[in-house]
Parts: sequence; structure tokens; C-alpha cells
Amino acid sequence: MLIKRAQIERIKRKIAQDYPEFKGIEPKITEKEVSPQDDIYRKLKLGVQKQFRHIYRLKFTKVVETADRVPIDRILMVTLNEDFEIIKIIESR
Repeated sequence: MLIKRAQIERIKRKIAQDYPEFKGIEPKITEKEVSPQDDIYRKLKLGVQKQFRHIYRLKFTKVVETADRVPIDRILMVTLNEDFEIIKIIESR
């Protein structure tokens, strides 16, 4: 399932609200297929394995200058589930 432009815009608005320094930054989008962990299902005797899941990552990158004028990348990674809801946000320092 591909992520639609409207969903990307909704996430960008949320990120701009919570992290204003990333407002107007266009994210790089990647999709990953996650397989069920066979060993865990067997160990917990859960029976039939679940299907493959898709997660999406939006990577917002911005170059900022430190106090001593050294440019560094500031990165914000947003992970979305199959319903395009934010499940995790990771921010560089």
C-alpha cells in the first residue's frame, strides 16, 4: 500500500506543530515490510502467524550550524504503521 500525498501532508502538519524547526522540510519516505517473528510465535504457542506488516519511515533532515559555526545534520525520523499513524519519533540532538 502506498502512502498518499494527503497522509504525508497530515504528518508534516503534525511535525511542524510539535517540531517547528522542521516546518517546510520535505521528508524522504521509505517503506519496509516486516515479517512475523517465527520463533516468538512458536515459543508462545500463538498458533497461526500473522501476516507481513508494512511500516513507513519519514526522514526529515535539516542542516544547522553549531555555536562554533560547524554545520551538522539535524534529523527527525517518524515511523508510521499500516494505518499511517505515528508509532515512533526519533530526534537527533
